[in-house]
Amino acid sequence: MVKEAVTRFVARNELGRRHEATFEKAKELVGRPDSHLSEDRIKAYLDSGAWSLDTFVDLLEQHARTRPSDPAVVDQSGNAITWSQLLERSQAFGAGLLDLGYHAGDCLGVQLPNWSEFAITVLGSAYIGVRPVFIHIPYRSYEMSYILELTGARGLLLPSTYRNMDHLGLGMELRERLPLLSDLFVVRGEQQLSAGRNRMFDFDEIVQAGMGAELNVAPPLSTDLFVLMFTSGTTNRPKGVMHLHANLLTACRNYVDAYGLLPEDRWLIVTPLTHLTAFGIAFLGGSLAGGSAVTLLEAWDVDKALELIERDRITHFVGAPPMLIDMARSPGLKERDLSSLRFMMYAGAPCPIEILRKLHDQLGCKLAVFYGWTEGLAHTYSGLDDPLEITSVTIGRTGKGWETKVVDDEGNEVREGERGEFWGRGPNLSPGYYRQPQFMAERFHPEGWFMSGDVVTKNKDGTFTFVARKDDEINRGGQKVDPREVEELLYELPEVSNAVVVAMPDARLGQRGCVFVVPSPGANVTLELLNSHLEKRGLAKYKWPERLEVVDSLPMTPTGKIMRYALRDIVSQGDLSG
Repeated sequence: MVKEAVTRFVARNELGRRHEATFEKAKELVGRPDSHLSEDRIKAYLDSGAWSLDTFVDLLEQHARTRPSDPAVVDQSGNAITWSQLLERSQAFGAGLLDLGYHAGDCLGVQLPNWSEFAITVLGSAYIGVRPVFIHIPYRSYEMSYILELTGARGLLLPSTYRNMDHLGLGMELRERLPLLSDLFVVRGEQQLSAGRNRMFDFDEIVQAGMGAELNVAPPLSTDLFVLMFTSGTTNRPKGVMHLHANLLTACRNYVDAYGLLPEDRWLIVTPLTHLTAFGIAFLGGSLAGGSAVTLLEAWDVDKALELIERDRITHFVGAPPMLIDMARSPGLKERDLSSLRFMMYAGAPCPIEILRKLHDQLGCKLAVFYGWTEGLAHTYSGLDDPLEITSVTIGRTGKGWETKVVDDEGNEVREGERGEFWGRGPNLSPGYYRQPQFMAERFHPEGWFMSGDVVTKNKDGTFTFVARKDDEINRGGQKVDPREVEELLYELPEVSNAVVVAMPDARLGQRGCVFVVPSPGANVTLELLNSHLEKRGLAKYKWPERLEVVDSLPMTPTGKIMRYALRDIVSQGDLSG
């Protein structure tokens, strides 16, 4: 009894010391012009348990201890690494960085496709307090220079080549221009590197050299800066979103509870790991918080995705609506054994109910929608028992422990059913934009609200309906048009593979609607065809598009979202086909 009492006393003291250290670490963000955190807010999150004291590194160690030989990450090729191997290689990479002189607080650019080395890099960096800076794989010199210079990245981790792109050559070019960028780490290099010559290092050699080395550093705290992620597709300059272990882990554990995630699950990651959908929902949530294995698809390919679902008996899939549309229309949906798939989740835009119904009927799986931001992961989501009528047209309900409100232009809450800007607040939110105080007032309210810039309505059942980005709404002579309402109806036409309605300038009305359509193979799409269908469906005439542009493809962000602003720029400049 005495021995047990002493053990409990020591454990309580250790917990108290860790709580104090975690609080003191978080206080370093208070008062910074790029952070909205206050001391009271930090204390409330820690004291309530909304921010836990453990980290994603602790979860990795737990899985390696309890299921060492179970697969953790499976590459597209089928090569798998177990939990014990992921732990061993992550620690080795961290030790390799220490040996090269890296310290806590240093930044490391990471531009990789969905490869297992991505997971090793992030977790290995976390062990020693180095901050991975996520860079989307399609980014080139313009975007990368800005991100690397802003963060003061000391190193850049990248493929030698990928999809006929010379990434190593680009890295060398960037290093010549950026004085703080000294090291290039090459993953899956096609040529031999001479043991760090010219500060170029082979990733596998760094890991091999660190095997068995001691990590003589303090373990990470949950309020350490974990990763830096950059927004894409909605602003001229990407915003560097700071994430702590604490704010991401609270969100991930909520998803585990909400969806009953289990270690027996198998996730297919199809969107880039540099984006929070794949990294946060699937990898951090499904894998590290839930304990399941993940299979990595390097880039979206519907046939390959269905092949991997069948091969690895995937149970969970998270993607964007265009991916679900591709799957629903693929012959492989019937030709392959997809019976393992139990759950599909999507975000980014509404998904036509006909697509969801086909997937549900064909696969027998549950479907859910989620909505969130790079700044806060999924803030709302639908439940497993919600009907498709809710999943297809709403963005679900607020997650446990988080707050929302819908406000007018003056910040006053609007009534149920009225349109307003969606604001969210809670322990899942990022502290702010790294070294970019100029963006803070635009998105973070002094009282801790994230001001999304999204127009929504709140429904009687507690769900929210996404209307549009503030910039996406069409103001036709004072009459507001929700482009997604029109698009939802256009997707009913078999001739339409993809459709986006945007505002085009008009001298008399201010704006009119222009629709960009990617036709289905062999289809002939005309404006008359589209508007005839809209008339039959009873849509008010002022909402009909007044110009059609038939295109082979639509501009997409690296994360699979349609770049509406790019289409608006095209019509604003008059750069149309006629």
